[in-house]
Amino acid sequence: MSGPTVSKALHDRFEAIRRAELERLRRKLGSLTDEDRRHVETITADIIHAIARVPAETLAADVHQPTLEAMVRLFALDTD
Repeated sequence: MSGPTVSKALHDRFEAIRRAELERLRRKLGSLTDEDRRHVETITADIIHAIARVPAETLAADVHQPTLEAMVRLFALDTD
């Protein structure tokens, strides 16, 4: 397991949560125009990117295996 692998898995996990939450809120967002929905998609994707950026930068460095394993456990990541 490598830092970039864990970083990608972390981003994928955050993205899955983002998509699930948007789906869950679909009815509440039903009155939005198509353009508004695209804006919500863009804004939430940007938020996920910003949240994942610092861990990704940290994981790009030489990180010890126990740290990587802790990240996998803490965030229930799929690194396969």
